[in-house]
Amino acid sequence: EVARESVGEIDQMVRVLREHAALPLGGNEVEPPPGLAAFDGLVERHRAAGLAVTTAVSGEQRPLPPGVDRGAYRILQEALTNAARHGAGSAQVELAYRPDALDVSVANPLPRARAGHAGGGGHGVIGMRERAALLGGSLEAGPNNGRFQLHAWLPFSGKPA
Repeated sequence: EVARESVGEIDQMVRVLREHAALPLGGNEVEPPPGLAAFDGLVERHRAAGLAVTTAVSGEQRPLPPGVDRGAYRILQEALTNAARHGAGSAQVELAYRPDALDVSVANPLPRARAGHAGGGGHGVIGMRERAALLGGSLEAGPNNGRFQLHAWLPFSGKPA
């Protein structure tokens, strides 16, 4: 609860700073933290680096609460980075807009040498779990039949169902 309040306060401070910034420093405009509006660019960067990424989006796309929007982007960013580092060259991403939550799924084949290992316990996965929990959601990740699968459930209310 304290962490959620702290994140809310930080978001509020950043908004105030942006609103009151008379001139951008050094001539550069301050960019908002990335959210799902930057999803296509994230996917293209990973494709350009050699990861074959496929995407699917279902449900009614709509503006998301800022925390969910940024959290989903960061989870996707880490999951695709992990797929590129530890996977076998491809990843499938699915975003499902539900009435009360966003489902984020990423799956990638594991190299044969790693297909049977437990995995899923690295700091990146821990950080993604913590981010999802901070938003009132959940994240499950681990190997399954030669693939590493990640699923995050991020509620729009910020409260667990």
